[in-house]
Amino acid sequence: MSAHLTEWTVRRLRAGELTGADEQQARAHVATCTPCAQVLQELEAEQARFEAQVPFERFVAGVQGAVADAKKRPDQPRVNGFLVAVAATVLLAVTVRPLLATEPINRLKGGGASADLRIGGGGPQRSVQPGDIEVLLPGERARLGYVAGPYHFVLAVSVDDAGEFSTLYAQEDRSLPVEPSAERRWLPESLEFTGKGQERVMVLLSDEPLRVDAVREAVLGAWERAGGKLPAMTTLGIQGEEIHWLLRKP
Repeated sequence: MSAHLTEWTVRRLRAGELTGADEQQARAHVATCTPCAQVLQELEAEQARFEAQVPFERFVAGVQGAVADAKKRPDQPRVNGFLVAVAATVLLAVTVRPLLATEPINRLKGGGASADLRIGGGGPQRSVQPGDIEVLLPGERARLGYVAGPYHFVLAVSVDDAGEFSTLYAQEDRSLPVEPSAERRWLPESLEFTGKGQERVMVLLSDEPLRVDAVREAVLGAWERAGGKLPAMTTLGIQGEEIHWLLRKP
């Protein structure tokens, strides 16, 4: 293998997703190619930083707390005063994480705002890139974080293949107020998603609070315009930043 490996190939090598001749060729290349070996080392360091920031024990504690709270108040589970849609699922293990065929619909206008979705619990913890279709492993849980940048409010919601809308994080019936900041912060508790098929997760950052009912209408409108196909959904047309991820469930 004379050309350098792509970062995606190195990521798959590190994750154990390459097999047979592909794995042997990739390992032989990394062993003799300094730039590709450096990429692998950087990925190892990235993983170490991730696990230090959000250790597995915190994922487990978050889910246990959320599930216990849901059993106490199944009609409206709450964690630390925030509305949380808690769900459970058995997820399919696969070896390849495919990318979306359509263009990413995430809209970031700048100002330092961003959002993170991280997965842990069933295997090595990892960060999900916006625009990916992420296939979850059995028992894995999601954790959402954000950098508010100049914005004062954050809201997290999701919709599944059947058009069922869920509020993941809010304060009562609207966005959660936050302090503008360049610091990454994590929303409380971790989540598992029930059912089969796919789930589109959305984090919305805004200057003014967004009402959940208005966001629900925008999400379901986008879902209907896409013919009920989550990968084909477009932006919601909401003032502020939109960050979307697509999770695949069995």
